[in-house]
Amino acid sequence: MQSLGKESEAAIKKDQRYLWHNITPYSEQNPPMIAASASGSWVTDIDGNKYLDGMSGLWCVNVGYGRKELADAAYNQLLSLPYFPLTQSHMPAVALAEKLNEWLEGDYVIFFSNSGSEANEAAFKIVRQYHQQTGQHYRSKFIARYRGYHGSSLGALSATGQAQRKYKYEPLAAGFLHVAPPDSYRRPAGMTVEAFNLQCAQAIEDKIVWEGAETVAAVIMEPVITGGGVIVPEQVYLDRVQEICRNYGVLLIMDEVICGFGRSGRKFGHQNFGIKPDIVTMAKGLTSAYLPLSATAVRKDIYEAFKDNSDGYGHFRHVNTFGATRQPVRWPSAIWRFWSGSSWWSVPVFWGRGCTAGYPGCLITSWSAISAALD
Repeated sequence: MQSLGKESEAAIKKDQRYLWHNITPYSEQNPPMIAASASGSWVTDIDGNKYLDGMSGLWCVNVGYGRKELADAAYNQLLSLPYFPLTQSHMPAVALAEKLNEWLEGDYVIFFSNSGSEANEAAFKIVRQYHQQTGQHYRSKFIARYRGYHGSSLGALSATGQAQRKYKYEPLAAGFLHVAPPDSYRRPAGMTVEAFNLQCAQAIEDKIVWEGAETVAAVIMEPVITGGGVIVPEQVYLDRVQEICRNYGVLLIMDEVICGFGRSGRKFGHQNFGIKPDIVTMAKGLTSAYLPLSATAVRKDIYEAFKDNSDGYGHFRHVNTFGATRQPVRWPSAIWRFWSGSSWWSVPVFWGRGCTAGYPGCLITSWSAISAALD
């Protein structure tokens, strides 16, 4: 156990007495680092030790810590109107929805929530209700990929393809199916990368056919699997997946919670592949984690199916107390001013290329801009 100051010892005792940590085993011998402040990419603990935050929090502090313009935006918003629910509306939400639609380069309507898990939960409900309201009553199943991660709430965890995260929490929600990811590094000997990626895409079509195409509602995937190993698909994979979804009337949900907002060198990860998802979920970098906010972007024609409320149940009957209350949605506008005035977008691409080229002693099996996996 490292040598600790008196302040740290007292704080750790209180921590171990009162605080339950996220996804971390309890250990008296390995107490947590207790952060006191942060600036840029560096975090300082209560003893004054500095740490380089290579994970940017939990893949989320995309523009770094300590940006005064973000604190000022929060201060001004707290003075004018700190809270207002989106059962009605307010201008920061309108402006943010407009900007997201612009960045997505499509025609989307935006539903706000608090976290990536909630953004995906909203997407699942939207998809099922959409199919109900367009006469496709049997479409309820979702196809996801092993090693993918979509959140920790019940539905989002059901979509997640990591067995370790589900152990002792099952049974989970019904209707979630999984196929193998395009992990090209572990492809069969003698098979080309392109052939392997097409084989993995074919597994999605096979699953749709075997389950009955009329029962499959959507496919959900990250453009690049991140927490499950940084698995980067080939262009042919996503092209074929999009084609399969369109051929069978299955919606395509792109989970951009980690890949979005510059982490891949583009505004959203799927834009590197030129595809057009039906639904895009996002969080984390949306506010650079300065406040909780997430969004579910839904193609406009899907949204139109929710306008007929003749039976009293046609509208999207989903609500959360804090989603896009005024304060969090002021953050992105301040962040965008920073992005617009810098070459920030190009940094991840060049840094990622440098990492793959600069360490011949390491086997880097995959990389996507500033995310990389070593074997």
